[in-house]
Amino acid sequence: MSDQASSKDTVLIHAVGDVFPRRVEAGEPPESLMEKVSGKIKEADVAVCQLETNLSTKGCLQYRDFPTWYGRNHPDNVKCLVSAGFKVVSHASNHCFDYGPDSLIETVEVLRKANLLPIGAGKDLAEARQPAIVERKGIKIGFLAYNMVLPAEYEAREGKAGCNPIRVSTYYEAQEYQAGTPPKVISIPLEGDVLAMEEAIRNLRKQVDVVVVVMHWGIHFVPGMLAMYQPTVGHRAIDAGADLIVGHHAHIIKGIEVYKGKAIFYSLGNFAQETPWHVKPPPGGAHSVNISSSYRKFEEEPGWDRYKGPKDKRYTMMVRCVAGKKGVHRVSFLPGFINQKAEPELLSRSDPRFDEVLNYIGPFCKDLGTALSVEGDEVVVSSLP
Repeated sequence: MSDQASSKDTVLIHAVGDVFPRRVEAGEPPESLMEKVSGKIKEADVAVCQLETNLSTKGCLQYRDFPTWYGRNHPDNVKCLVSAGFKVVSHASNHCFDYGPDSLIETVEVLRKANLLPIGAGKDLAEARQPAIVERKGIKIGFLAYNMVLPAEYEAREGKAGCNPIRVSTYYEAQEYQAGTPPKVISIPLEGDVLAMEEAIRNLRKQVDVVVVVMHWGIHFVPGMLAMYQPTVGHRAIDAGADLIVGHHAHIIKGIEVYKGKAIFYSLGNFAQETPWHVKPPPGGAHSVNISSSYRKFEEEPGWDRYKGPKDKRYTMMVRCVAGKKGVHRVSFLPGFINQKAEPELLSRSDPRFDEVLNYIGPFCKDLGTALSVEGDEVVVSSLP
């Protein structure tokens, strides 16, 4: 990866993690959620984010076998995404079907009416698998999105709404003879789903100059930990023709791997996620719970009622990818920090929080064989020597 800057022969791609806009419900302008970062996002030729909630008034809460509830938000919250400068929006997640098919389908329609390009979800499997293709400066960038964190019935099928799935099975294996010792957790992606992903990437590769694959995957809240299936799926996506993989779902940032010269961001963390912990869920079908506390214990700090969680949940990043007709030239990221109102801010090198974020993620990247080097306000990603 060279340090070539964006020019007439290259495009700049920005990518961020989970976005959950609910300013309308709070009685605040939707545009205010990302007003601190919209100028920087708009520097890109195309920007992509992950939408973690339905933007809909339709549907009903689904009965599920796991204790969490996110709710749905008013369609006018889409103004947040438009004003921030995003063009491509993934809706492949473990919350896309929280209010059933009508809510998911309306969300996709709301995005399209706002001149945004939804990926990873749709009225059936064919629509959920459809890529988005954006052309800038004569360079074509293709986007695909997948979800590997699948509650029952959230996947799209023929004639059924849902997300674009890669299903994963989990097994446990004893690591030694002593009773009660922690087992090895083995997670294996369904081969048919991976083969479908590879075929989709190869087909898209024939139509575009750059392929970006968006992955909703991994393990909530546990610092640095990757599930066994993640490198497997990530490597196979790159072997099939992907140029860049951007992941999320963990709600904290995780390590970056460079495989065959291509970057895999295992988790970009949250970017602008207004999780409504203070809202009581409707009766039946779900339970309100702070899910992060079941993965790790942390002390709640005063003033963080609108954005609860461990301190590292406040760290975020925005990927900057410079690419051209012959693929990716340079990959970097801008470290960021999320404030008490769930609003992201991208940090300058002179801000002490810049080093705080870098010192957090650096060891995880080193363990994956990745070097990080600071250039101005950016952190450039490359393989360790």
